[in-house]
Amino acid sequence: MRRRLAAAAFSASLVTALLVVAPGAAAAEPDPPAAPGPLTIQPFYAPIEADGDAVPDTTRRRLAPAEEREPTAEDARELAERLGDKSFSGVGEGTSIAAASTARKPPASPDESYLAPCWDSDGGRGEHGRVYNRFEWCQRGRIGGIVKDEDGDEVGRVSVIFRAAAYGRDDGNRDVRVFLRSEPGSAAYQGDQVGLRSALMHVWADCDDYTAGCTAGGATAGKTMDDWNSDGSWHSWTVASADNSGVGPYQVSRHLWHLKNRVFSHALPGVPAQKFAESHTIRCDSATVGFARSRSKACIFDDVIPHLQYSATSTKHGEVARHIQCALDSTCTSYPLKDGKQVPGKFVENRDSPGLHRITEKTPAHPDNVTYYAKNSYQKDQACQQGTPYFTDGLPPALYKPPAQQCDEFPFASTKEGAGVGDWNFSVLGVTAAVNRCAGIELKAYYRNDRILVWQPSMPKPAEDPYYVHITDVPDSTPPGDCVDEEDEGEVTDLPPTVDAGANVSGDEGSVITLGGSAADAEGTPSTNWTYAPGTGTDPGASCAFTAENNVGTGITCTDDGVYTVTLTANDGVNGSVSDSATVTVYNVAPSVSPQPSPSARAAAADSGIVTPTPWQVFRVGSSVKLTADFTDPGLNDTHVCAVNWDDGSTQKFTSYGRQCVREHTYTRAGMFTISTGVTDDDGGIAGEKTVMVIVYDPDGGWANVDGSYDSPAGALPGAPAAAGEGWLHLTGRYYPQDKSTPVGAARNWMPPGSPYRFDIQGGTLEWLVVTPDGKVAAKTTGTLAGTSQRYGIVLYAYESCTGATRAGACQNGPDRVRTVIWPLSAGAYPTGDVFYDSRASAGYDVDVANPLSMRTGTTLIQWP
Repeated sequence: MRRRLAAAAFSASLVTALLVVAPGAAAAEPDPPAAPGPLTIQPFYAPIEADGDAVPDTTRRRLAPAEEREPTAEDARELAERLGDKSFSGVGEGTSIAAASTARKPPASPDESYLAPCWDSDGGRGEHGRVYNRFEWCQRGRIGGIVKDEDGDEVGRVSVIFRAAAYGRDDGNRDVRVFLRSEPGSAAYQGDQVGLRSALMHVWADCDDYTAGCTAGGATAGKTMDDWNSDGSWHSWTVASADNSGVGPYQVSRHLWHLKNRVFSHALPGVPAQKFAESHTIRCDSATVGFARSRSKACIFDDVIPHLQYSATSTKHGEVARHIQCALDSTCTSYPLKDGKQVPGKFVENRDSPGLHRITEKTPAHPDNVTYYAKNSYQKDQACQQGTPYFTDGLPPALYKPPAQQCDEFPFASTKEGAGVGDWNFSVLGVTAAVNRCAGIELKAYYRNDRILVWQPSMPKPAEDPYYVHITDVPDSTPPGDCVDEEDEGEVTDLPPTVDAGANVSGDEGSVITLGGSAADAEGTPSTNWTYAPGTGTDPGASCAFTAENNVGTGITCTDDGVYTVTLTANDGVNGSVSDSATVTVYNVAPSVSPQPSPSARAAAADSGIVTPTPWQVFRVGSSVKLTADFTDPGLNDTHVCAVNWDDGSTQKFTSYGRQCVREHTYTRAGMFTISTGVTDDDGGIAGEKTVMVIVYDPDGGWANVDGSYDSPAGALPGAPAAAGEGWLHLTGRYYPQDKSTPVGAARNWMPPGSPYRFDIQGGTLEWLVVTPDGKVAAKTTGTLAGTSQRYGIVLYAYESCTGATRAGACQNGPDRVRTVIWPLSAGAYPTGDVFYDSRASAGYDVDVANPLSMRTGTTLIQWP
């Protein structure tokens, strides 16, 4: 009862449901309006019997759901082979196409009279369709929709018989044309006919995988099932292959494509579209060798094993066919004699069996530059004439009577597997000259009609196109006189390109070294690319990069010194690749302690490359001082060793990683320390040292009092370089236990009234105070020039003499000494040479090299703890 109610609802909901398909709609999965309801329409496909009836499900292989199947091109070909769907070429089969004297392209619509035997064949009515020949494919079957209720039970069905055909082409385009139409009057309805008649079915062609360079185009064919039953017009789509999607010199690509359908209505939403039947394979190439220039690009159907067919009963080529038949039969005696002879090329419906590979008279036999064709011809003649090395095992004279007969060989001279291989796995026999000529014409036409690619030494295996030979007994009633070699446009002779890698060059590691290569080809511009190889002795890990590896004029940058070989390769897409090489000598560049090449604030803040500590940075005795020094080296493959001198008697050397020297150190005494660092690379390059001075104070190390005068020399005051006279200074300072971070005291320097010049820097609070164990004092404060608002920094130095020293040995020889350095704070927080006053301008700022002047009056007093 529930099923009958569902069917009634199905009937009522579809009475007025009718969708209109916009003409020219893009080929894509349609998006019908969703509608609630318990019923759905699922697309289906069924193979048919010769009378058009669907094959019962119990007798045919069921297709797995589309989302569970990911067939490959090899899957499709193997399935087609098992079904016996083979390509055909040769007289008598009733399916061969005539020798095409001009390039082939798809027709405006299929030739139904020609394809009728294909549609009626078992293969044509199967799930793969039938490859009629490498340029034509056909299929016939039923497609439609199955109505299912919410439980998945079938409550209705509608279908029509379709006819599909596809055409390859060799007219310089990489695509195939797919056609489909319904057979008027073939509709079959089960369930509510009114509702089923108004349901829509959309059909289109699509690629299995778009990422491999396959594209599909054309308007979706969408009509009601009633219209499909009455309108048998053809619809068509294009399946194309990108020019640059393949492999090898011919850009060979294989793509899977399929036909897809969906059935739905307003009241009956459809399930997602799915392909019907199996996927099919096309092989596309851009070959010119062996084909006229107008046929330089093509797409053919590749679901079958290509094979040439000769009839043993033919009056035109029967002698040759029977010779080949014997050659391929291990029980038949063929010459030259050889135990266990195995002649390749027999068609056994297995792609892994030894096949034949087409060559031309110009195909070189690497590495001796003699062509395969010439080798084949020479060995064939020797075997027919019992020449070297076939003296007793060659063809007996009774079986070869020139000039009435010609020496026929198998495998053919136009194959890589011919007599020139030298393994005696070939056969020769005298055959009538006219018959031999006719067989040669058939072979030439077969190469063209099945688009057999010419093998090249540089061709990768996926791009190879092996073929086989099948000897049949199909009668051939055409007379020998009809054996005519149809003229075509002629094969274009395409010479390989010329290439020159240019002169040997040299340059520094990390820098662009210009390469001056060139390449030319008479037929156009060849494709080019550069490669490189490090020479002996180059450090492991060294690498190079080209500015533009496909440009003949480019640059190369290497990460390490050494000698490299660069090779420029050119390919015209027809002949094998041509190459030329040059050497590039790369010199080592020493590292440099300098900021990393980046706009970072850290790099900008450290012009010398030393990031931490900063100049004149203040540290307390016992605290850690971290050195961070950036360095650069264009040799990215170099390794480095850093060396650090901490200026207190300790040094360190260590391997650096990441273009940076990083170490920490703890000072145990007060002082002004000039830290220096340098870098050496593994190739002997040495970076110049960079330095930074730090201040280290000891709050428990003593206090100082300096009071007195000194003789200020000429040149101490840059504003008045000739001025000289007595100068006065005062410094007092110490650290108190309650505050060990800021010293207490003051520092000032002045000239008394009546001096040749006068200034008085009034000192403020001390910023830091250094009292060294060997009786040296340094302190910094800031102050104002008397009578102005100008701010200055002051660093006072003092050395204590032995007189008055309270710690044995901690004093200087001679009188106490002092030095004053004054600079405008607008020039920076520490003196850098742009000073207002310096009583010892020629000395450094480190307290150990300050070189103070002797005091004229007064003393320097250090009080030790």
